[in-house]
Parts: sequence; C-alpha cells; structure tokens
Amino acid sequence: MISAYLESLAGALSFDRALSRCVREEVEDHLREAVAADATGDTLGAERRAIANFGDPHVIAAQFAVVSLATQTRRVGVAVVLVVAGVFIAMKARVAWYAATQWTTSDDMRAISGIVGFIDRRSFWLSVIIGIGGWAYITSRHIPAAFHPEYRKQLRRSFLLCTAATGALVVSVISDGVLTGLRLLGTELCSGFLIPIVSMAI
Repeated sequence: MISAYLESLAGALSFDRALSRCVREEVEDHLREAVAADATGDTLGAERRAIANFGDPHVIAAQFAVVSLATQTRRVGVAVVLVVAGVFIAMKARVAWYAATQWTTSDDMRAISGIVGFIDRRSFWLSVIIGIGGWAYITSRHIPAAFHPEYRKQLRRSFLLCTAATGALVVSVISDGVLTGLRLLGTELCSGFLIPIVSMAI
C-alpha cells in the first residue's frame, strides 16, 4: 500500500523531478516510521491508517505545485535581469573595442546608424525597466498555500512582463547587429572582425 501511495504521489509531483524524488523519500520515511510505531501488530491496517493520516497525494502535490511554480517564476525573473545585464556588458565591450581601434561608421551610413542607434538604446533601456519591474513584481507577491485565481493572474502578469522585456531586448540585439553590420560594411576582412562578431553571436 505504501509503495502504491508513493507512486501516486511521485506521479502527481512529476512536474518537478527533483522535488518529486525529495518528497517521495521524506514521505516514505514518515510512513514507515508511523507503521513501525503502530502497536496493533496489524501491518496492513497500520499502513492504511498512516496513509489516511498523511492525506490525498493530489492535494499534497497541489500545495507543492504552488511553491514550485512560484520558485520557477522568480528564477525566470532573475534570469531575465541577468540576460539583460549580459547583453549590456557585451554592448559596452563592443563600443569600447570600436573606440580603442578607432573603428567608425562610414559617412554615408551615419544617418541610418543614428536612427538604428536610437532604436537600440530605447529598446534596451525599456527591456531593463520592464525586466527589473517584472522581477520586483513577482518577488513581492506572497506565495499562497493553494493555487487560486488571484495568484494565477499575478503569474500571468509576471509572464507578460518577462515576455515584454525579452521582446524589447530582442529588438535591441537586432538593432545592435544592424549597427555592427553598418560599421563593418565596406571594411576589408581582418582579425579585428572577430571581437564584434563573437560578441554579437554571444
């Protein structure tokens, strides 16, 4: 009976394998201790009582699901902020490289470069603001004991903020790629191309 109960619990927690393994081991220890402590001598009855006292595996899984989902959502918020920071570092490194090598955009491309640069800067800072806002929003939410409609709305808002930040960052990276292309246009291939191209690829 205990094995069947543990299988059911592990199946209900399959959305998070590490959590499923950990909870299964903990619950098994608890149930085996409860059966061993039962003084009636009826092993089957002791197992039945221990399982009944522990509760429905799907109710237990639902409680863990809320915590797991909240943890994963917070990790996504942190990941978005870190990705934005990584892109910022790569952009600044490329700009510093251009300054050090005195690599400038050709005169006939300056007007286009100015427009693309404007889009690049605005979309990047928009991604920073939205990304930090999304992370701050989800970390400030209280993790409920059970999954309810209000928390679902909060998770949806967090997802939309992270999506908006990612979208703005994609626009920024594409704009940065266009700027890099404009800067490399009409220049002879050399080893100096590697740094801007590798930083763009990253």
